[in-house]
Amino acid sequence: MSGILRRCAALLASAALTGALVSAPAADADDFSRVDRDPVEGAALVLADGQEVDTALFSLRVADEASVRAYAARVEEEVRPRTAYVESAWSDNPGWTGSDPSPAPADRANWIVSHSYPAVDLGLLAQVTGLVQLDEAAAIAATQAALWHVLEGAEPDRSANDLAVVALYEFLVAGSGTAADHTTARSLELSPSHVEEVAPDEPLGPLTVHSSAADPVQVSVRGAPAAWLVDGAGDQVTQADDGAELFLDVDPSVPAGVVTLHLLGQDVSLPEGRLFTGRDGVRTQPLITAEEVSATSSASATFTWHPEQTAEPSPEETPEPAPPEEPPVLGGAPDEAPTGVESPAGTDDRIPGEGLARTGTWLSGLLIIAGALVVSGLLILVLGRKRRG
Repeated sequence: MSGILRRCAALLASAALTGALVSAPAADADDFSRVDRDPVEGAALVLADGQEVDTALFSLRVADEASVRAYAARVEEEVRPRTAYVESAWSDNPGWTGSDPSPAPADRANWIVSHSYPAVDLGLLAQVTGLVQLDEAAAIAATQAALWHVLEGAEPDRSANDLAVVALYEFLVAGSGTAADHTTARSLELSPSHVEEVAPDEPLGPLTVHSSAADPVQVSVRGAPAAWLVDGAGDQVTQADDGAELFLDVDPSVPAGVVTLHLLGQDVSLPEGRLFTGRDGVRTQPLITAEEVSATSSASATFTWHPEQTAEPSPEETPEPAPPEEPPVLGGAPDEAPTGVESPAGTDDRIPGEGLARTGTWLSGLLIIAGALVVSGLLILVLGRKRRG
């Protein structure tokens, strides 16, 4: 019994380990960002509908390393204090990437933050917009107004806002109409994010690495033990450059499994115009970076494979059972009852399915059982008297 218990305990431990590997988080726990201090306030902005909204330039600490300044993406949203942010792909928001005619709103937002404050000096901004002077508060308000216009369709009230704000706003909105298409990918990304195969006889994949890092990024897998990360030539790899294709080589003896591929890059370049949203779908104000910074970044994707399922026959293909054969009838045609014999319902003296008459073998069996019980009772009485004697 102890051997059986030991085997059960080993099986449970193995199952728990497999479950832990499969359910491992897709990204490192430390790979997130936070708004780390009070934002720089911009001038209040009056919208065309009469609503007055505050503007600000936030500071986002990326992966607990360098801080980068960022603007809000939505008009009606608040930054939740201490909320964890992660870099997201603009393509996760179809309304910001799909556009006809082009350029898309995401590309226009990238152009705005690349050609405004703080990426561009205040003095130079004043010159290109024909202003004598431009202060920080007005530059923040104008940049925020331009972002809300291309992303949300918001319009400022030109008569109710400062002339400097309106002048820079119009310059940014007009210039963003020439933006190029290059903002949909993250600074570190795998595409597609999931590969699934049925009964693979070749390595699973490929997954393509997209990286803005100057150096190769680290790659690793976690999940099924009999699986190896390889390149197109079948060689095992631990690093990958931008554009590299990665495959998962699986031991044929493992019929099914789930493996997570992890990328980790040090000093990954994070250009302006990157989108940050709440981690794990937490609702908070999305932020758009307004300057370039380098930081540690990670990404992940999954491989899944399983055996081929045997198709069950459809109802149309299921053969119908053959009809039971009628017993032969003596003295006439199969569908004619023999003359002179009546078989009224309920008078059959046979046990269904057994073919034994109630007055024959069946009664004999009952008599034998009864006799055995009588003999057993007599033996018990005799033995009891002998013990008393």
